[in-house]
Amino acid sequence: MASLNVLFNIQGEGKGHLMQAVALAEWLRDAGHSVIGAHVGHGKSTSVPSFLQSRLQCEITSHASPGLRVNMATREMDLLRTSGDTLRYFSKYVKSVRDLNTSIERKKPDVIVNFYEPLLGFVSKKNTPTVAIAHQYMFYHPSYPFTAGNRFQRWGVRSFTDYTARSADKLLALSLYPTFDMPERKLRVVPPLLRQGLFDLTSEISFPFYYLAYVWRPDLLGEVHEWCEENPGKNVDCFVAGLTPNLAENIPANLRLHPLDDNLFLQLMAGCSGVATTAGFETCAEAYFLDKPLLMVPTHLEQRCNALDAVSMGGARMSTSFKLDQLDSIPCAETQAFKVWAYRAPETFVTEIEKTAGLQLARKRFTIMPRSHLYKAPRPSPIEPIQMA
Repeated sequence: MASLNVLFNIQGEGKGHLMQAVALAEWLRDAGHSVIGAHVGHGKSTSVPSFLQSRLQCEITSHASPGLRVNMATREMDLLRTSGDTLRYFSKYVKSVRDLNTSIERKKPDVIVNFYEPLLGFVSKKNTPTVAIAHQYMFYHPSYPFTAGNRFQRWGVRSFTDYTARSADKLLALSLYPTFDMPERKLRVVPPLLRQGLFDLTSEISFPFYYLAYVWRPDLLGEVHEWCEENPGKNVDCFVAGLTPNLAENIPANLRLHPLDDNLFLQLMAGCSGVATTAGFETCAEAYFLDKPLLMVPTHLEQRCNALDAVSMGGARMSTSFKLDQLDSIPCAETQAFKVWAYRAPETFVTEIEKTAGLQLARKRFTIMPRSHLYKAPRPSPIEPIQMA
């Protein structure tokens, strides 16, 4: 069996793209391939989580990279600050591009996988084939509700997405549901990248009851903190990107704070009575798979689009605040079709990466069989792509 050497390039804001990389690395190793390194781009206020080294099992380096700035007062993308930061740190980004180019020349990967990181498009990759993976590539698709915000804000988000897709040989657009591909854009619609650990979990509500929350910015913690003070009889486990010791001071007894930890997050999700999130794609997909009511409090345009998409599937509600008691009135969605779609992911991603690398591998079918304890009914027949009118 021919083996690929794969290099990851990851946008490190929040946990979504990092978790996707963790899942894909495991599937690639199971298929006989190697992840030989990972570059993680981050802004000045973020860092690489400690768990990533052990989960990816490869050399990890970090570099400065542009990110979208958000006005937390209006919960809108701040294009002026985003542009200002890009100019202010331009010299650092130039150095990042040089470092990426040097690393690619040194490692000589067979294929590069880019998780929504914008700088790779400016690297001279010596014709190394590249696969770009992100749910944001659904912005290009007519079936996705890319309708939040105004036209100028949508243009800003699309422009950032264009940079991440620049020079990619294939775009894999993560979607909560199957729909048609767009070959003219080199776009393939694919299932969510859910970690293997999720497939192995039993979803049941633990006692005493607790809610699970995730906020991708520390300044969003205040709303959760306030709700816990007003509801001392309700317990909340909250994961915070960029959690620091001072944030854990003077918190209510019913609020437990955690830094990003992929395994602990899934374990607590399996036992919680509901999930509250800022509407990141990955967390929404995990909650659906585990049949959890979902409360989404989007903080910018992209997350509002994710929330609209999830609400259309049922079992989810969009809100303007972390009033977690809303979770008690949200019915669970019918998720059998979603699970069938999710189980296609391992074979789909490995095959697409192999095709992009130009390999014709004669190998056994790569698949993960369904775990019966995740299903309350027989597995339905495979669903067909949605036909658009």
